[in-house]
Amino acid sequence: MMVIKNALMLGATCLSLSFGALAAEPETITPAPGLLRDRPLEELAQWRRPSAASRIDASDYADNYANDAGDALFFAPGVWVNALDLNEPRIVIRGFGVGNSQHRSNVVVLRDGAPITDVHGETNMVEVDLYSVADIDVFRGGGGDLMYAGDNLGGVVNFMSPTGRTAPRRTLRLDGGSSIELSPGGQGHASVAAATGNLDYYMGVTGRYETGYRDHSQRIDGHFNANIGLQLGPEATTRFYFEALRSDVEFPGMLTPADAADDPSQALADVTLGPLFPGGPIIYLADGAALDEHGRTVLSARLANTTSFRVLGVDFDAGLHYARRDIDDAQIDYIGVTEEAGSEWGARLSAERAFALFGMDTMIRIGGDYATGSKSSDRSENIEGSPGDLLFERDLTSKRLAGFVEAAANPFQKLAVSIGAKFTRTRRLLTADGADEVTDQRSFTGVTAKGGVIYHLTKTLQVFASAVRSYEPPSMDELTSDDPEGLNGLEEQDTFSYEAGLRGRVNDWIGWDITYFNTDIENEIVNIDEPEENGFGGLYANIAKTTHRGIEAGVDISLFPGRFSRSGHALTLRNVYNLNDFSFVDSSFLGVDGNKLAGVPTHVYRGELRYEATDRWFAAVNVQMAGGDYFADHENEVSAPTYTVVGFSAGWRMGDNMELYASGENLTDANFAAGLTPVLDQTTQQGRIFSPGAGASVYAGLRYRF
Repeated sequence: MMVIKNALMLGATCLSLSFGALAAEPETITPAPGLLRDRPLEELAQWRRPSAASRIDASDYADNYANDAGDALFFAPGVWVNALDLNEPRIVIRGFGVGNSQHRSNVVVLRDGAPITDVHGETNMVEVDLYSVADIDVFRGGGGDLMYAGDNLGGVVNFMSPTGRTAPRRTLRLDGGSSIELSPGGQGHASVAAATGNLDYYMGVTGRYETGYRDHSQRIDGHFNANIGLQLGPEATTRFYFEALRSDVEFPGMLTPADAADDPSQALADVTLGPLFPGGPIIYLADGAALDEHGRTVLSARLANTTSFRVLGVDFDAGLHYARRDIDDAQIDYIGVTEEAGSEWGARLSAERAFALFGMDTMIRIGGDYATGSKSSDRSENIEGSPGDLLFERDLTSKRLAGFVEAAANPFQKLAVSIGAKFTRTRRLLTADGADEVTDQRSFTGVTAKGGVIYHLTKTLQVFASAVRSYEPPSMDELTSDDPEGLNGLEEQDTFSYEAGLRGRVNDWIGWDITYFNTDIENEIVNIDEPEENGFGGLYANIAKTTHRGIEAGVDISLFPGRFSRSGHALTLRNVYNLNDFSFVDSSFLGVDGNKLAGVPTHVYRGELRYEATDRWFAAVNVQMAGGDYFADHENEVSAPTYTVVGFSAGWRMGDNMELYASGENLTDANFAAGLTPVLDQTTQQGRIFSPGAGASVYAGLRYRF
């Protein structure tokens, strides 16, 4: 079989049909690291596609206290998690997404191939329950699977569910612990799974309560996830997914550098402005987070289906999804309480055919998707967390239509060449103050084109290179950032990107995934808040020209494999390194040409050294480091402190079904900025834009399978 066999199998085949792609439940207490895991190389995300990606197995974070989706991406190259005060991570890939203070665009989040990122361009990461996830695929940049990529600059993250054919029959898990500030938290999870004949099912329930490391940061979540799969015939399968969530969180708010250094556990105090000159007045702006009960309640439900079948040698993949969300969001006085209620639905379809062309194995794939959604979004005064007088009401509608074609050929045995193109049209419509007709609307049209090559040096080692022209329209949140009752003039972002990489493994002792990328952007949408907005304003502007370039590296090493494997032991070292070089080329009216874009450190390293003994116990130490420039403002005058955070994890298997484990975070109690909202100039007024990381914490848990 030639190299490009299945070269264009969409993430929807390797993502949506999760019951066929997921690895079985690991037999060992801690399986080999991701790049060393004993599995077919074809199961590595994007192995047959010339673009950067990585796959995260649930076992990579299962032995730690993972309480949000950002915890799962520790071993994902090219990813930076900007942890702001909404108890949700901002997933940043290649520098895209760092400035989104309220919602995230740039990076599309999926669950089993169906979008969590809604058609308006907004994502609620609280909808992801890590305990009901089996694998995570991270596709970096705009050159991945064109069903999902191509009209988002950062990439795609897809969380895939366990099924009745891959999950243990019954699982019970309990976790709990506290920081040194005596802020206890815990979570519990139970699941059942079964398979019989052509039918299988999985159901999981998770509950979470956290006091929170910082004042006014309590969190209470409840998740339900289920899926049922049916083999319709030898070449036809279908699976239905259902998810429901209730989440109540308090927002502690962000801090000034001085407040964060003095007491990182404090919540946002009363907001003032000034003095702007010696002896000048201090102007009161708003109450603090606790008094005004900053927080959010999310109620959501999602139903999705994926179906695949073959007719006359053509492989079809289809998907449907429906989502409903009700969100109450109480923020600072000059924003107020936002009440949103809405729904969306979407469908997708692709067809793929393999054939011989001039003696070459060739594949072509065509497809498209459509999504539409509407929501009411009313804002009122914030009266101690409750809505007061109505400030405005509006209805928001977004529609998206896309079509794509991909093709690949194998001119030589070890060489695969692929090309693709995608057309996308997006509409944003706003109806203000209860009007009978749409009061404002914008339309955006874009074309994505890509090409790339893969060359197999050996059966387990390949090099790849690709070039992509991609585009992304502004999200609804960005279009209404300066006037909530109208759409501003932000334009779509256009990019040209090229990348090259080397990935694979040598036997069972070393595996690596290393990529260099360069992306030139026209009209990148950048957050240019002034500090006095304190991270709440979300003022955006198109920047004429910017450049994002860097290195993404993941290297997993089995140390002394011969010596340890003979005794059933293992010593492994996992490493992730990101070099981030993001800069302004032509900043127009901002006047910051040549400066670095704020919000991401130049150097990021994450690593873990793990020792496993005879499949009965393990111990590991991990480290996170942020170094180089870590600017808080685009003027590059103020920097967040670089930092090193150390943690540990350990586990012990008690018989065949029970495991005990413990983990520690920030053991040195380092005071560091886990996230920040970049501003234009932080020197005039020290804005509250820093979100402190949690202090020293220790957690323990029990997992029982039966």
